[in-house]
Amino acid sequence: MRVLMICPSWGRACGIAYYTGHLQNGLKAIGVESEVVTHPSAIDRALKEGAFDGVLMQHEYGLYYFNLVTVLTQVSRSGLPTVLTMHNTDHRAWMGAQHLFLFREPFIFVVHSELARSNLLRAATPPDKSRLIVVPMGCPDYGAFDPVDEVRRELGLPGGGFVVGFFGFASAHKGIPNLVRAIDLIPDAIGYIRATAHPTNSAAVDEIYRDLDLPRSSPTRNVSGRVTLCHEAIPDDRVGSYQHAMDVIVLPYIRHGASISTSMQAHVSLPAGRPLVVTNEVYFSGFSNQVIKIPDPRPQTIARMVKILQSRPGACHVVVARATRYAQENSWPSVAWRYLDLLERARELR
Repeated sequence: MRVLMICPSWGRACGIAYYTGHLQNGLKAIGVESEVVTHPSAIDRALKEGAFDGVLMQHEYGLYYFNLVTVLTQVSRSGLPTVLTMHNTDHRAWMGAQHLFLFREPFIFVVHSELARSNLLRAATPPDKSRLIVVPMGCPDYGAFDPVDEVRRELGLPGGGFVVGFFGFASAHKGIPNLVRAIDLIPDAIGYIRATAHPTNSAAVDEIYRDLDLPRSSPTRNVSGRVTLCHEAIPDDRVGSYQHAMDVIVLPYIRHGASISTSMQAHVSLPAGRPLVVTNEVYFSGFSNQVIKIPDPRPQTIARMVKILQSRPGACHVVVARATRYAQENSWPSVAWRYLDLLERARELR
């Protein structure tokens, strides 16, 4: 079997490109070949030169600002069963207008949470609910982790101490200054903030320093008190061990805008063998007891939960065990199988 994958941001530092790459690896693991293309001319070439059994299309409104109709027409004319994954759901203005073109196509549509599904079904022009399916994001399998003390030395952290970590692209809605302030409220805690600079939003890193009134003497790594802030991308083979070197990982996101999407970073952190603390926001709505949810992103709230986890290692083990089960059930090969099942359903719509 061979599948054509469409991802306009392929090859860039982008969560949707990350998703596409891991889904491609999941397909490969179950014996399915695939090719990723980015734009109309590449789609046209691939459809003319290759034989495909289906199309997996990644959608985010901004990725198709100018050429959505062109791409949909190409895919529709191919006659191939198609599953389109909506990584964000919104009704406003030009984003809602895209629904007029999207949902008239005989596709299966995938979202990552029940909340996102409900959001789309409330749209002015909703999809047929029988063709709108929830498929959770996949989780990586890190295998064995390197020894914590060795990794901490690699990161420039002390071997002892309770380390609170953050990982992901820097962005204003991720509440990073609140986490830094929370660490200041925990006398024996050490902070490791790996807030990677996104190529389309590099100013977000500077905003962290302005918010905290801290100097940024280095573009890649700065230390302030008990907190280390780093902004370089993590090598792929170190992602698991870097996160496992923490004692707890915190993603204190703040709700922004009206869109509903799912945190890719949470699914990257979940299999790292450490308790994951998140805010009770839409980005984490697909999780229940696999994570620890706090009611708000205030520093005092974050610090209170971290102190509880410090004093209750048994509770951490329970949460990590649940997270591990979730990650195994939603491995990328498992997600790939679900997409193959949906392609068969999409074939019946043609």
